[in-house]
Amino acid sequence: MRLFFPEVTRYFAAGREPVRERVRAALLRHRPEVVVAHSLGSVVAYEALHDLAGELDVRLLLTLGSPLALPNAVFHRLDPGPLEGRGTRPPGVRRWVDIADVGDFVAIPKGALARVFEGVEEQPAISIAPLWPHSVLDYLRHPSVAGAVTGCRP
Repeated sequence: MRLFFPEVTRYFAAGREPVRERVRAALLRHRPEVVVAHSLGSVVAYEALHDLAGELDVRLLLTLGSPLALPNAVFHRLDPGPLEGRGTRPPGVRRWVDIADVGDFVAIPKGALARVFEGVEEQPAISIAPLWPHSVLDYLRHPSVAGAVTGCRP
């Protein structure tokens, strides 16, 4: 983990609280209806939204290329932690959609978010970019993202 994802190691080892505080402050200031979070940002958003239980009404949490379900690296280190092997949808989030490229090396294991978190809708397998399947720009360009935000299937 330290070798391939040093930012994840730094976040959990020492940087969690200042990062979460910045995200919490931004969420309270802007009060978004839709929160889009990519990669490690999905971990921060998940934790910050839990911290703000009852203070926000988020119509959609859209996670892209999320490592939230990654065993032995992320899932067991979440705050709040899983109960009986299950994570929960943050309070105040009405709908949670996860989109992951079939080759995204961060969003593993495939399909796990819907299996280990309550209330997650996973979109069908997509391919955003064969050479670099974790790019946030490629995710944002994919029709499934617009479909999730508008409530329509692409």
